[in-house]
Amino acid sequence: MEKWQREHAEDAAGTANSADSGCGGPRELTADSGTFSSANYPSPYPANLTCEWLISPGPGRVTLLQFTALDVEGGFRPNDCPYDSVTVYDGGDASRPPQGAYCMTNIPPPDMVFFGDVLVVFTSDDRNAGTGFSACYSTSTPPALPTPCGNSGPQPATLPPLRPVTAWVESGCGGPRDLSGPSGSFSSLQHPATYPHSHHCEWLITVEPGMVVTLAFDAFDVEHHDTCSRDSVLVYDGPGTSAGLIGEYCGNVPPSRIVSSGEQLYVIFNTDDANASTGFSASFLAADPSKCQVTDLPSTTTSKSHVTTAGGSHVTKTTSQRPMADPTTEEGNRPAGGATSSFQAAHMAWMLLMGVVWVLLH
Repeated sequence: MEKWQREHAEDAAGTANSADSGCGGPRELTADSGTFSSANYPSPYPANLTCEWLISPGPGRVTLLQFTALDVEGGFRPNDCPYDSVTVYDGGDASRPPQGAYCMTNIPPPDMVFFGDVLVVFTSDDRNAGTGFSACYSTSTPPALPTPCGNSGPQPATLPPLRPVTAWVESGCGGPRDLSGPSGSFSSLQHPATYPHSHHCEWLITVEPGMVVTLAFDAFDVEHHDTCSRDSVLVYDGPGTSAGLIGEYCGNVPPSRIVSSGEQLYVIFNTDDANASTGFSASFLAADPSKCQVTDLPSTTTSKSHVTTAGGSHVTKTTSQRPMADPTTEEGNRPAGGATSSFQAAHMAWMLLMGVVWVLLH
């Protein structure tokens, strides 16, 4: 501990023009590439520690962040990090929702790419320290892609023509949020392993103008609930949540194939703080609209209903409002063919019996 404090002080003194990270070395990282780690790594990190690193690639550049090792005290469930954690924020602002909080030995996805600044925060409590973490980063100017850490490799690839720079916004489940091209795939974080709690992921699928998106779920197991109010996958027919909601899905049976009305679909995956499953994997294709039947969207006068499908898969889907309830029947379900209800039949039989009794007595 004394050795780390001594080295920490020396590092801070040697970087007078840059605030210290709290783990030794500067807080702000502005080089094209670099590395950083928890204090003392690979020895156990100190207790009651807060460290920050702000990766600032410069205007118009993208950053690839990779964790090469992780051993941080966690909770009792995967990705439950109530004690020590490494938290990543897109945009360098800790007041925004984090891209993810990581602990134990669950190394974050290797393809965390961000447009602009990235903030990494490491915190530890007063007990049970691990060896910590080490991470590296590299930056580039689009359309060139950042080179993986420590790998000079061949010349960087270029972004596909349909994919704008904003494609490098992280989805929240690993990989880019924006997906484009004639085909592609994506999945929940850690699939087919159990997905983390309290997580939010989103994907914007865009195909060529004049085409439509066909979306198929190849595997699907999301926490079961009658109204999908815990964990769920939502699909919108357009570029965001202001577009029409096609459906909200949960359970263990893959939804039917979904076809957009235009060139974009927006997919959101939300999880709560309990009871996780293996999640899902999905694939999309650009298709000729003349050869596909677009998934029906609700009209403007609609309400939510809950549809239960075979195998325990539950879908919350916007559907037409049901008719006003008939006062003579329950829930507006009038018996077929104009037949009377069982209550009405019993009532009529009782009245007939009373009439017979009255005649006999008089």
